[in-house]
Amino acid sequence: MSEESSLFGLNVIGFASANVGLGNTVRQFVDCFHARGEKIRILDINTIPGNTGFDKSLEEWFVLSASDLPYAINLSIFGATHVVDFISNLPDGLQFNDRLNVGFVWWELTSIPQYMIDAMKVFDVLVAGSDFIHSTLSNNINGIPILRASHPVSISEDIRSNRKRFKLPENRFIAFMGFDPHSNINRKNPYAAIEAFKLAFPDCPDCHLAIKVNYSGGGGIDLEDSLNRLRAYVDSDSRIQLIQESLTYYDLLCLYASCDVFISLHRAEGLGLVPLEAMRLGKPVVATAWSGNMSFMNYCNACLVESNLIPIEASTPTYGSDSLGIKCKWAEPDIKQAAAWLRKLFDDPEFRLQLGLRAVTDSNKYHEQARKAEFIDELKVIWENRELLPKRNRGLLINQARDSKRRFEYEKYLSKMSPIDKIVHKVKKELDRHLLWRFRKNKV
Repeated sequence: MSEESSLFGLNVIGFASANVGLGNTVRQFVDCFHARGEKIRILDINTIPGNTGFDKSLEEWFVLSASDLPYAINLSIFGATHVVDFISNLPDGLQFNDRLNVGFVWWELTSIPQYMIDAMKVFDVLVAGSDFIHSTLSNNINGIPILRASHPVSISEDIRSNRKRFKLPENRFIAFMGFDPHSNINRKNPYAAIEAFKLAFPDCPDCHLAIKVNYSGGGGIDLEDSLNRLRAYVDSDSRIQLIQESLTYYDLLCLYASCDVFISLHRAEGLGLVPLEAMRLGKPVVATAWSGNMSFMNYCNACLVESNLIPIEASTPTYGSDSLGIKCKWAEPDIKQAAAWLRKLFDDPEFRLQLGLRAVTDSNKYHEQARKAEFIDELKVIWENRELLPKRNRGLLINQARDSKRRFEYEKYLSKMSPIDKIVHKVKKELDRHLLWRFRKNKV
């Protein structure tokens, strides 16, 4: 880091206007930073087709380019996969050498592939948004400070149930789950929620399951195939409703308020924002007892479902070994136990009420602590004592991260070849290395 000192403040970099969970995360934290009186500017990264520009509530703090970011702290808020792309294609004009570069990184597994680790090592400090992520980062990355930060969830006081607005049945017990399919349908695991619902209420006309999908297109054939599979599941039972309308955050929370209980039989979560939002609204939640949601859930405030850790199928997008290059595990929740919890919540309204009250009490405490954003105080101390940080060659780290990503992509390319194609490729490579390059060099 250079001796040049910059004015302390936060250059927030992320999907600030996007209609995705990470966009909501940026907006929630920026609200906390303002409440603390921090100086802020925002670089809105527009890399999510169809979702950027959705929420312009922070627009007055946007800068036109990275070179306009004036403050000491570059706070980049991304998923781990986005970090790799960000480091590989740094915005023009972004100042790294006279800043404290902080990666607020989200990840859903206990293991991290080397090319992601190398990208994260470019940052001076990492921030983890849950105990689960903190443990994962600490177990995979060393030599960098790793801070904890609880995720705030601000809820407007005028959120109201409005079943008519969302075409929900008025006089039924409604279970709800919601997710963004770009975050991987297999990880969010709606099929398990549907199976648990059917198992709990095989012949009950007074029960309804609403599934909200935040999807505006894009994602390729595999994603469309997964959504078609989900639609087939939904069509198999007239009591299941799929909601695909794009909603503002206010309307989304009103949708949540219109339902009775939430179910999240996820296989892995960095945090679990939807269940946290549900608890803030006083809704009982049935959820897998594993990963990020255990930062704010316990056996007193949620209906926790046990699970077994199983290998992730190699072909699973984003998280399988075909995508990551490493083998990982995630949770397989107990559908029978989830169904039993749903049935209990339906049969025992008093239990449902008391659990909802405990959920809102505990999540309110969690939110109030998160609102303090105390990790910013830690960043201030680190910045003030930056001369004590280990000296790091930023340019070298960036190049290493990019090379690591290229090696991974090359190895993935080779892994898809047949044995014969691999031999041919190796021969061509050796010819190029020892002979053919001479002709290209002399070519005019």
